[in-house]
Amino acid sequence: MFPLTVDHLLWRMSNIHPQSEVVSIAGEAGGAATTRWSFPEVASRARRLAAGAQAGLGIGSGETVAVFAFNTLEHFEVLLGVPLLGAAVNSLNARLSAEVLIDQALSPRPAAVVVDGEMMDHPVLGDSARAVLAALRESDVALIVVGDHDWSEYSDSFVRYEDLVELGGKATVPAAVSDEDITAYLFHTSGTTGRPKSYPVSHRAVMLHTLSQATTEASGLSRDDRVLPLAPFFHVNGWGLPLTCALTGASLILCGGDLAADRVATIISDESVTIAAAVPTIWHDVCAAVSAGRAPRPGSLREVFSGGSAVPQPVVRAVATVLGATVGTAWGMTETMACSTYERTDPTTSAGVPIPLVELRIDEDGFDQDGSGPSMGRLQVRGPFVVGVRDGSTDWFDTGDIASIDERGRLSLHDREKDLIKSGGEWIATAELEQYLCTHPAVSSAAIVAMAHPRWIERPLAYIVVADDATGDIDVALRAHVGERFPRWWIPDHFIVVDALPRTAVGKVDKARLRTQSASEIQTQSEAIA
Repeated sequence: MFPLTVDHLLWRMSNIHPQSEVVSIAGEAGGAATTRWSFPEVASRARRLAAGAQAGLGIGSGETVAVFAFNTLEHFEVLLGVPLLGAAVNSLNARLSAEVLIDQALSPRPAAVVVDGEMMDHPVLGDSARAVLAALRESDVALIVVGDHDWSEYSDSFVRYEDLVELGGKATVPAAVSDEDITAYLFHTSGTTGRPKSYPVSHRAVMLHTLSQATTEASGLSRDDRVLPLAPFFHVNGWGLPLTCALTGASLILCGGDLAADRVATIISDESVTIAAAVPTIWHDVCAAVSAGRAPRPGSLREVFSGGSAVPQPVVRAVATVLGATVGTAWGMTETMACSTYERTDPTTSAGVPIPLVELRIDEDGFDQDGSGPSMGRLQVRGPFVVGVRDGSTDWFDTGDIASIDERGRLSLHDREKDLIKSGGEWIATAELEQYLCTHPAVSSAAIVAMAHPRWIERPLAYIVVADDATGDIDVALRAHVGERFPRWWIPDHFIVVDALPRTAVGKVDKARLRTQSASEIQTQSEAIA
């Protein structure tokens, strides 16, 4: 039986897509900091990296190589090369706290850690990066370093990345792994409900997911595309897009860790990007930068992919009018290897239909149905790359989402089960409220959390980011707006205007922080009643 392994991606890059390229942009967009490599060159470098890691560091089957880097050429080569050894890639979530990050880096203990100097220089993440390197030094873990730092300050044992690639050119390239069930990657959840969970992902799972992502029901990428993945590689391999590019021949644009809106918009224009992927906040900021004249309007952008949270209607409109592109939204989880459904017709309200090999169903147990529409209940999913279930299991995975599926198989997400508000014995779906609030022209983004109430037990509390051109009494306008669509008891008790909503490490709204922040509102409510 022909094994489904990552090695096939390198074969396609070498033999089928010689015209495609990987563009690596460090620092400012354009200029001398931009390097270009053809797909065959990148495939060769990935193989030489694997050979060098085996010859120089003794890395082999069953071991782990961690990566502490943004979306860079070297990170992409590690994703392709290390699995050839039968070893696993553990891309570390740089935005986690130092304590959790150290635990993630050392569990399991890696044979080596690839560290990019851009992490050390980062104004926000640099302190955490140095704390991680100190912990790695205490644990005597070897570093594979990228960049011209004085690395002796951080490690007693390090080798330069390019030296390993050069060494690999003189060493025997390892034979491709034949066991498709061995671990190729370790994926981590974002930790929104506690400490992040980790899942091993086999060669077979990642290859089936990549094949599914390449279909027209999913990303629809082709060799004519130029793709800018802004979702970080540490989040489910950048939503799987880099590997899908390797399979389809879509050129890959990598811009490191600086996601300033002006810079991103300029890169999209300069590099004739046709597809780009990021959370809705990024697209809001990019549209604002172009509208303000701080960056050029893109000429080739066809579609933007978004995920992580619902896409507000103002963002969809801005992408169309300012960037000249459409929005495709995707739903998925770490446990489903991300992007399990796609929606292009109505990205503000629907999560779309499942991609090939993914099956969905609704568990209605415990949910009363009024018969007016599709049944609502707990969303469950299964498929050959759903890693949240036990190894080899065909069980359904309970996602924790409350959802419904219409007669055309389109998924609608009503809420996370933990975010539902039960007020006076009746359910309020916060995600539906948030999506509808964002259809009001005065609202840029919204989040709903529960606040305690002595009579109704829980009531909705709304945090609102208003649009730049908003005028009038926001509270009155939004109460009327919600009342047009939902029952009166769904209307939030308070609308609190904030400059920005707190975000998690992967760009989702951090409702845990909002619940903590709402404690003062709960206290105010209690004092008023007393």
